[in-house]
Amino acid sequence: MPGQRDARREEDKLRSDTRRNRRRLLEAVGELAREAPDQLTMQAVASRAEIGPATAYRYYSTVDDVLAAYVLSVVEELRDYSAASTAEGQPLFDSVVDKWVDLLAEHGPALVQLRSRQGYLQRLHNGNEIIVAMRDAWARPVRELLDDLGLPAEMLEYALFLNNIMYDPREIQDLLEETDLSHREVIIRLTEAYRGALRGWARAG
Repeated sequence: MPGQRDARREEDKLRSDTRRNRRRLLEAVGELAREAPDQLTMQAVASRAEIGPATAYRYYSTVDDVLAAYVLSVVEELRDYSAASTAEGQPLFDSVVDKWVDLLAEHGPALVQLRSRQGYLQRLHNGNEIIVAMRDAWARPVRELLDDLGLPAEMLEYALFLNNIMYDPREIQDLLEETDLSHREVIIRLTEAYRGALRGWARAG
């Protein structure tokens, strides 16, 4: 019937507008985080996205909400890469680390803007969407690394906790920007330090 078709077209247009506006806001927050991190406000993000502030607030309540959505999209890309990988053991872990550092090179300035008063384990146990996606991205690579190192699978959660510390976006960016280490050198050193941390944790327990 014509009325139903018109209503469907209008609904499809609204969905399309929503997807486009959300995409623009996420692109805008990523650009501003790189170019002017001290000026990150909802008004600035909306202006960069060429969307009215009222419309922007319809999708996200605060600039932290936009940042969280942006960070989640990056972590989901890592999760999907990890899930699709056919590598196993140490090569799987190494490839996921490579992908993570590549993502940080592109998106790091936005990722370091989002802060939390809660620690990794508390956010994981509370079901924080970003931390759960991060757990899903790293669980298989870390589990297989533990197996390669001959360490017990039961320490997986602690291993993920150590992974979160060792591969923190803020600290990796610091190494890349403030030292002469190349991407490859950063990856090699962090991964060797991480293996040592896992062995030390297991010895202490």
